[in-house]
Amino acid sequence: MDVSGSPHILSDDRIVTAIRAIIRQELARALDVQQKDKLLTVDEAAEMLSLAVPTVYKLVNQNKISFMKRTRRLYFSEQRLNDWLLRSQTQTDDERFGAVEIDGLQAKGGYCFSGSEPFHVAGC
Repeated sequence: MDVSGSPHILSDDRIVTAIRAIIRQELARALDVQQKDKLLTVDEAAEMLSLAVPTVYKLVNQNKISFMKRTRRLYFSEQRLNDWLLRSQTQTDDERFGAVEIDGLQAKGGYCFSGSEPFHVAGC
């Protein structure tokens, strides 16, 4: 049974990535259990995320970050913003392709790298 084209089957790398993200989130939650979640204003959220205030409003408008609205004010859960940051983390090429060093050459995805120039070698 060929399942390689099935959208419901994940590759080993994607499964490992998903598991790592879940573990990071759960560890962050477990470490923060003792601390009460703090509500942040737009200005505080922007400072925490190192973003401009208009960018935070844009993310709210696009429903890309979690927020609460009370009367005419927006509030943000510090814990949820931290979770959002963790979910937004990308992998390096080494993490994605499993870089391996062979005789001083770095191998990624069937290509060897010596310096910055890739070249294909059967042993890589």
